[in-house]
Amino acid sequence: MRVKILAAVTSVLAIAPLAFSGFAMAGPRAVLELFTSPFCSACPPADALFTELARSPDLITLVMPVDSMDRPGRTDPLAKPAFTDRQAAYAERRNSDMLFTPQAVINGAAEAQGSDADEIREGIAQTLNVLTVPVDAKAAGKHINLSVGGAGKAAAKTGVITVLPFMRDHTEPLRGGRSAHYANLVRDVIPVDTWNGEPFKARLLRQDFAQYDGIVVLLQAGTNERPGAIIGATRIEFAKSGRS
Repeated sequence: MRVKILAAVTSVLAIAPLAFSGFAMAGPRAVLELFTSPFCSACPPADALFTELARSPDLITLVMPVDSMDRPGRTDPLAKPAFTDRQAAYAERRNSDMLFTPQAVINGAAEAQGSDADEIREGIAQTLNVLTVPVDAKAAGKHINLSVGGAGKAAAKTGVITVLPFMRDHTEPLRGGRSAHYANLVRDVIPVDTWNGEPFKARLLRQDFAQYDGIVVLLQAGTNERPGAIIGATRIEFAKSGRS
């Protein structure tokens, strides 16, 4: 997916207004990423756990189906190479060959078995102080305005800003009458810009995300190819007109 990033000095394109509003959450305690697959026998418990965790207002949960378990005649239509690449990049950043499903990555800095609530809780405790840079996203008319604070006391002074559009709830039919249910199912990983430790602002077109339930904005140490600790994050959900 490609999105148009509008700087404050650029002209505003003529776009029909969209029939939904957006609201952002306060700063999260942790960002939890789950790398999963419907072809992994241990993954359904992890999917269910992340559905429960998604109800916690101080957590941002993200589910990314990987294509590493796809085989000829057995492919997951929700899996994307970008998700598999992201999982592999985390392992490379940690100089680790541990690549498994279901795998949870906590704040970009710790890993856990995706179905193990205790391991995830421990990972949150280990990385509790990494989210130090304020990140904000607000829907305003035809746009989404992003704002990232300065480095301050953050350990990382440079990084990348990434947007991940998601579906709040999705059930995917599987063979044999089974189905897989996901909460906060990510549909893309979209680089926005680099960050040099100074306050940053950007403007996105809301139209680019009209088919999604919301977006997560991550400020992450490292690069897009080698993502490190997540040092700032926010989520904005789109409330469509006439929907509670």
